[in-house]
Amino acid sequence: MRVILFLALAFTAPALVCAQEKKPVGTGLCSRYNALQTVNQQIDFTRTFDDQVKRITVLLQVADMIWPYREDNSRSAFTEALELAKKNFKEKGDKPLLDGHLIWEVPDQRFAVITSIARRDPGWARKLMDQMLREEAETGENASKDEEQVTRTGEKLLGLALSLLSSDQNAALQFARSSLRYPPTYMLPMFLYRLAETNRPPADSLYQEALRAYSGASTERFLYLAVYAFGNGSDVGQPPMMAAYLVPKGFLPSQILERLFVQALLRRAQSALENAGQLSTRGRLSDNQQIYLACSGLETKVEQYLPDLIAPLRQAKGSLFALLNLADQENVTRRDSRERDPDAYSFDNLVAAAERQKDPSLRDGRLAMAIISSAHSNRPSDQPFEKIVATIEKIDNQDLRDKLLNWAYFEQAQKYTEKNELDEARRYASKVIELDQRAYLYLKIAEASLKSTTGDTQARELLEDVISVAGKAPDTIVKARALLGIAYLYTKVEPTRSLAVLSDAVKTINHIEAPDFSSDDAGRRIEGKGFGAYAMMKTPGFDPQNGFREIAKYDLEGTMYLAGTFADKSLRTLTTLALIEDCLKSEPTPPAKARAPKKP
Repeated sequence: MRVILFLALAFTAPALVCAQEKKPVGTGLCSRYNALQTVNQQIDFTRTFDDQVKRITVLLQVADMIWPYREDNSRSAFTEALELAKKNFKEKGDKPLLDGHLIWEVPDQRFAVITSIARRDPGWARKLMDQMLREEAETGENASKDEEQVTRTGEKLLGLALSLLSSDQNAALQFARSSLRYPPTYMLPMFLYRLAETNRPPADSLYQEALRAYSGASTERFLYLAVYAFGNGSDVGQPPMMAAYLVPKGFLPSQILERLFVQALLRRAQSALENAGQLSTRGRLSDNQQIYLACSGLETKVEQYLPDLIAPLRQAKGSLFALLNLADQENVTRRDSRERDPDAYSFDNLVAAAERQKDPSLRDGRLAMAIISSAHSNRPSDQPFEKIVATIEKIDNQDLRDKLLNWAYFEQAQKYTEKNELDEARRYASKVIELDQRAYLYLKIAEASLKSTTGDTQARELLEDVISVAGKAPDTIVKARALLGIAYLYTKVEPTRSLAVLSDAVKTINHIEAPDFSSDDAGRRIEGKGFGAYAMMKTPGFDPQNGFREIAKYDLEGTMYLAGTFADKSLRTLTTLALIEDCLKSEPTPPAKARAPKKP
C-alpha cells in the first residue's frame, strides 16, 4: 500500500500512457508496463522544475532508459532536453566561475545532451553538433570573438570524443577531428593517449593531422603537441593550462612523430629569430621564451633519438637566449633549473625559503604550500609526520595552523587506509576536526575492513562510529555521502539496518540547500593570502541513485517510499528512475494458451 500511496503523492500530473502500449508487459508492480507509465509521469513532472539543469539531467536519464523500448518517446525527450540546453546556454553561457583561488568549469548543457544522444545515435548527434557549430559561426561573424569561449568549444568537442571512445571509436574520431578547427588544449594529448591504448595507428594519424592544422597556432598552445610525440607525462614550456598525462603502459614514442614536431619547432625558432624583439605580455612568456624552454626540455631526448637534429636545436636555443633581455633570461633560467633540479624544491629548501620571508602572511602561505605538498597522500614523501606537524607549529596564524593540522591528519588517515593498516588509519582519522570529513574517513576504513579477513564485527563497530560522528556533523554533501555509503555497506553485514540509515541520509539531504550529487568529488580547501590548496575526496557509488538501487534489492517497497520523501524534485525523480530501471528489463509474460472448445 505504501508504494501505491507514493505513486499517487509524488506526481501531481496524471499518468501519460504510451499510445503504442496496447497491453501490460510483465505482471505485478515491477513490470515494464508499469515502469513505462512511471517514466512518462517523470517526464511530465519535470515541467514543474524551476532549475533548467536539473530538468535536463532527468530528461537525459529518461531518454536513455526508454530508448530500447520506446525510441520515438526517447527522441522526443532528447529533443526537449536540447531545447532547454540551448536556452540555458543563451542565458548563462559557460564562462568559468572564480571561487576564491579556484576556477570552476561551468558545464555546457548542450554538449551534455549531444553526448548522451551520441551514445545512442552517433549520426544524429553529429548532425546536431554540426548545426550548432554552424549557427555559432554565423551569429559570431560580426561580433567580437571571445578567445576563451572558442577554446572551450574545442575542449568540449574532445571531451565528447573521449566519452565515446569505449563505445564508438569512429564517432569519437569524427568529433576529435572537428576539434582541430579550434585552438589546441591539454585535452588533445589526453585523447591521443586514450585512443593509442587500444588503437595506435589512428592516434598517430590524428596527431599528424593536428600538427598540420596547428602550424599557425600560438606557440604556447602549439607546445601541447610535444606531449604525445615524445611520450611525455607533462608539458614542455608553459602552456596556458598545465596538466599531468597518463601515458599508456608500454607506450613507445614514434621517432617519425618526434622528428615532425622538432622540425616544426625549429621552423618556429627560425621565424622568431627573424622577427626579434618580442616581449612577454599579460604575464605570459613570449614566443622566444617558450621556444627556448621547449628546446631545453626536449634536448636530452633529441640527443638520444634524433642525433642529427641536436646541433640545430642547441643553436636555436642559444640564439634565442641571446635575444632575451636580462629579466627574461633570469626567468627562463629559473624555470629551466626547476625542471632539471627537483631537489631545489625539496621540503627542506621550501621551508627554508619560506622562513626567509619578512612578510608574515607570505611566510605562512609558503610554509603552508610546503606542508600540503609533502603531506599529500598521493605523493611520495620521505618526511616523518612529526616533522610536518612541527613545521605546522611554526605558522603564526592560528586559524591556518588548525586547518593544516586537520589536512595533515586527513592525509595520514588516507595513507594508512590505502596500506590496509586500519588501526593507524582510525587513530589519525579520530584527530580530524571536521566531523563530516571524519565520517568520510571512517566510512573508507569500514569499506577496507569488510574486504579484510577480520570478519564483520569490526566493520559493524566502525559503521556505528560513522553514524555517531555523522549525527553530530553539520548537514553537508560529505555527510550525506557518508550516510549513503553506510547504508550500502550495511547490506553486506546487516541488511535490515540499511533502510534506517538510508532514511537518515534522506533527512540530511533535505536539510541541504540545492543538494548537488552531479560529481563524485567532494572538495576540501585551504586558502590564504596569495595561495590556495584544494583536494578532492573520491566518493564513487555513494550517491542517492546508486544507494537506493543497491538497497532496493533487499527492500524495494521501503526504498520506493523513501524516494518520495525527497524535498528536491530532481532527486525524487532520479531515485525513482533508478528503482524502476530493472523493471523495464522484465520480459513480456507469454499469453495464456486458449482452451479448445469441448466437442458436443
